[in-house]
Amino acid sequence: DMVAAGIRPSNATFSILIRLYAQCKMLDEAVEMLRREPAAQGILPEPRLFSQLALCCLRERQGRRAVEVYRLLLEHCPPTAASHSSVLGMCVKLNMLDTGAEILGLAAEASSRVDARHAQQLLEAAQRKRKTQCAKACIAAMLRLRIPLAHTGPTAA
Repeated sequence: DMVAAGIRPSNATFSILIRLYAQCKMLDEAVEMLRREPAAQGILPEPRLFSQLALCCLRERQGRRAVEVYRLLLEHCPPTAASHSSVLGMCVKLNMLDTGAEILGLAAEASSRVDARHAQQLLEAAQRKRKTQCAKACIAAMLRLRIPLAHTGPTAA
């Protein structure tokens, strides 16, 4: 209706739509909207939109979808350190360590900026929970990102 009325949507508009989709638990629709609508409206989506949607997916315990949104972010623009901090922090908070390790691995493949503290928190949580494969994936990603390993447990490479 906005477009029909000649009102051009903005990143704020898309942020509101993501919030509304999330409240209605319509995350598939939110992903599809973010995938096609900004380009269709001639808007360059800001990284925060992808972070917002990834966080919504994590809160709903939908790790696969959060990774999909992160991949979508990589297609559109380089993720910010703040994006990584919020997403990795939420993975640790919600004990979604495999999802966090996968996102950290994708960040490493893309040579993204990741705050060492958040990568270390993810690694330490994986070690604490004895998630050896997850911890090894974190270590590999951290080494690729040249993030120093402050503490390494039995899963050190």
